[in-house]
Amino acid sequence: MGKIAATRLRDKMIVTEQGHEIGTLFDMVINEDTGELIALVVEPTTDVILDNMITDKENLVLVPFSAVRAVKDFIIVDVRRIPKKSERVGMFAKVPE
Repeated sequence: MGKIAATRLRDKMIVTEQGHEIGTLFDMVINEDTGELIALVVEPTTDVILDNMITDKENLVLVPFSAVRAVKDFIIVDVRRIPKKSERVGMFAKVPE
């Protein structure tokens, strides 16, 4: 994936490879030590998303960067790589307070 300015990503729509909307990009989680992009923080478009995906205390969805497949007009993600509430793993094991 090429380089892109973070400001160009703000408010981009996040969609699955099948074209289903997840929400709009609200923020990003970055490792301060390495600069690695860890996750996208997404404002969901529907309550159905909230029922299935891991959220923070503000009901924003956490999408691991490893799920990102392409960034163009939309940010396209592989929904299979997004942990569900029942699959809390890694940094997603603890929901940020």
